[in-house]
Amino acid sequence: ASITYEFAGFTSALPNEDDGMSTLGFLEKPELDRVLASTSFLIDDATGALIEADIFFNSAFPWSVAENGESGRFDVQSIALHEIGHMSGLGHSALGETELRESGGRRVIASEAVMFPIAFAAGSIAGRTPRADDIAGISDLYPDGDFRQLGSISGRVTKDGRPLFGAHVVAFDPASGALVGNFTLNAQGQFSIDGLSAGPHILRVEPLDDADIDSFFESTRTVDLEYRVTYANRLIVVSRRGDSGPVDIEVARK
Repeated sequence: ASITYEFAGFTSALPNEDDGMSTLGFLEKPELDRVLASTSFLIDDATGALIEADIFFNSAFPWSVAENGESGRFDVQSIALHEIGHMSGLGHSALGETELRESGGRRVIASEAVMFPIAFAAGSIAGRTPRADDIAGISDLYPDGDFRQLGSISGRVTKDGRPLFGAHVVAFDPASGALVGNFTLNAQGQFSIDGLSAGPHILRVEPLDDADIDSFFESTRTVDLEYRVTYANRLIVVSRRGDSGPVDIEVARK
């Protein structure tokens, strides 16, 4: 990707103030007991231009900047990287597995993307390094010469013969172990996964059942989760700087 940020110094300004500055800082928000951090945007309604983007870290939680992490404290670098992803235009990735906690919420078992909406447990520094899905996403927004050499897979997902909105489609590269995903995002059930290395890929479709739906889509959208994980019936070959051609996958009801 071709994007850089520059540290402009310290300020007494606070995040979430409409002051024209993009500020990262701590705010005490104990009422947000499931929000470690959040990114907000101020947009010019007339032009659509971004005026500022602020990130606040919730100081109601314990934090650490220790090189190897610190037991019982959340890693500032990991959470900052996730929020800077939002600041740069990335949404959430669904490449993660969770389990429900008896006390409420979810615990992350595994994640293949910094942009997964649920953080690892306190003490973990696993979120400091962008994964293949993160790199593909940011490179699609800010492409450089290397990204333009990569290929893509596109197609359509249906259930009972009808287009399926909000399905999570994942491409797995057996050669590198890289996982890159996207969603079916329109009424035709179409998807496109960019930033893939040339060669064969395994393609699967799965319901969004490891995080809250509103982490990915507006609450007004209806997303069907009642189907089984389904694999394409063949390896999908990605060509350099090319697309696979349409891949149609019909999922089965649970």
